[in-house]
Amino acid sequence: MLTATYSIVALELEHKKARWTFSSLQQYVLNSIRHLKAAGGIDVEQLFQRLSQFERYCQQRRIATFLIPMLRKITRETDALLDELEQLSAASRALMNSLRIRFAQAFAYSTLCVEELCQSLEACCINFCQRLSREEELVRVAERVMPCEAWFGFAASALSQQSRKISSTQVVDDEV
Repeated sequence: MLTATYSIVALELEHKKARWTFSSLQQYVLNSIRHLKAAGGIDVEQLFQRLSQFERYCQQRRIATFLIPMLRKITRETDALLDELEQLSAASRALMNSLRIRFAQAFAYSTLCVEELCQSLEACCINFCQRLSREEELVRVAERVMPCEAWFGFAASALSQQSRKISSTQVVDDEV
């Protein structure tokens, strides 16, 4: 039972970090949209890079790498929520691809369709927000439906991943 509690706390802390990071990113995007609409200049490449970085971060969190696959295996009760999260992830990837194309066209042709770009950026933020909200719900459901043995497996996987990250960081630090 203690392993389950620690695992849930770890997921909640990771999720709070994601929320905080998203809040900062959303503010940056909204400020960029205001600058675009006011015919001001923005660093479009940096904006896209920050969005892409957040998308990668979301895909690498414990909820995506361990919890979702585990829930798919052990219960059918979460299928609808997991399917919705998968749709939101797919929509996020599609939005990012759309933004990548729009940014590339803007650089290639020195034109920028401001309104379309702003709508895409807003849609991207809405999607991220919805995904984070549904993930919060998923953690609450997982707490209820996952047996203790599954939480132990989750904790073991998460700790193993963390030790690999620490080891790879130390190797890089030692080489420098």
